[in-house]
Amino acid sequence: MRTTILTTAIALAVAATGTAARNCKYGVKYCGSTLRQIGNYDRDMEIALSNHGVRGGEDNTLFECTTIIGNIQMVQYCGIGRCVDGGQGNSDYCQDV
Repeated sequence: MRTTILTTAIALAVAATGTAARNCKYGVKYCGSTLRQIGNYDRDMEIALSNHGVRGGEDNTLFECTTIIGNIQMVQYCGIGRCVDGGQGNSDYCQDV
């Protein structure tokens, strides 16, 4: 009974927000703009960039999902408008000039 109540409460909480939070997929590379669509990665992207001495430009930066629980690290800055969504299940990439 207690488990049923807890399960129901979790289901209602997810329904109230409209969606469940998702994590990136281990080993896949993502543009910052894609990570924003997946979940709340804003702070994680800021930290990953600051670890490389960079501020801003999250949407145009390529990140890699480094753990199964959704941790990320910066791979490279692609340039404005040059980070390309590789499609669902595929890594994003930087477009060559």
